[in-house]
Amino acid sequence: MMITVRQLCRLSQKKSLCCTVRLYDPGNVVRHHHGNKGRNQLVLNANGTNFHYFKKAACRQYNKDVGTKADLVKAIGYRCEWSHNYTAHDAILYALGVGVSTTQSDYLKFLFEKDENFCVLPSYGFIPAQKEVLLLTLEGRLPGLANLDPAKVLHGEQYMEVFRPMPRAATLRNECVVVDVIDKRSGALFLFDVHTYDNKDTLITYNQFSIFIVGAGGFAGKKTSNHEKPTMKPPARPAEYSVSQATSVDQAALYRLSGDYNPLHFNPTVAARVGFSKPILHGLCTLAYGIRHVLQQYANNDVAKFKAVKVRFSKPVYPGQTIKTNMWRDGNRVHFQCEVTETKDVVISGAYVDFHHID
Repeated sequence: MMITVRQLCRLSQKKSLCCTVRLYDPGNVVRHHHGNKGRNQLVLNANGTNFHYFKKAACRQYNKDVGTKADLVKAIGYRCEWSHNYTAHDAILYALGVGVSTTQSDYLKFLFEKDENFCVLPSYGFIPAQKEVLLLTLEGRLPGLANLDPAKVLHGEQYMEVFRPMPRAATLRNECVVVDVIDKRSGALFLFDVHTYDNKDTLITYNQFSIFIVGAGGFAGKKTSNHEKPTMKPPARPAEYSVSQATSVDQAALYRLSGDYNPLHFNPTVAARVGFSKPILHGLCTLAYGIRHVLQQYANNDVAKFKAVKVRFSKPVYPGQTIKTNMWRDGNRVHFQCEVTETKDVVISGAYVDFHHID
């Protein structure tokens, strides 16, 4: 028999059934039609010939089992490896992408490979670790993320611990595992742990990427995770130091050349789909500004003193805006918060940098 959605809705009204009729093709919701509220839900199979009544609780389970959201938790334990090669040229390009400038007093150590003090910014440790994380999410390779719109992928939080200063050039091996998937109702939060080793299997960095998938929540998953690295509120006192630095209108265009090609940061059409007036700056680029400001203020740009960083990305920065970093010292930990000078919006919160020691 053939039956239309309208006929089904009339039937649901007569039987005081659920407000929603869903079409599955197969396993994916492709259209909704709303009728009366009720205790049951009417589900139409993709071929249009069969339908079943479910109690409300059973309906929720059906939706989880059939819809792709149910597959999200299957990503936990997913593992992969990849290598990353870089040279001094790549490190310099990255430094320019995160605001190092020849107008700064000690720019040679980050921009001139022949300088006797040449070194790589600690935040470059994000770059080798992010490659496969980006592909797993942006290309929908993980369970439950098939046909994912890249515009739905947002960077929520970041943690990194540096065990040895980044080499000036290296071939690095990265081991990644999805340690958890958290149900945030409005979306799903994926926790990726990435350990990065040199060619002698020496641990260089450990990163935890917290990647938020808009609209993927509501799968009755866990609300918290013991794996998640916590953020920290800054002290309830005025900041000890503040540093402001303007970004370039081309900052995102330059930064993306270090490997983050998410179109959200470059394509106006993609940015508009998420509700932004124009492409936004990469969160890790904004973070690198904050790290540089803290490193300069408290360690005189001595990269060997840097130990770890944790932040939450609160709001976006648009290329061309000014980033102001407020800082508070607490022993060998420096709390910091970044805001946009033009709007006063806090863009990085709950953040801190740990140093091995501060003079």
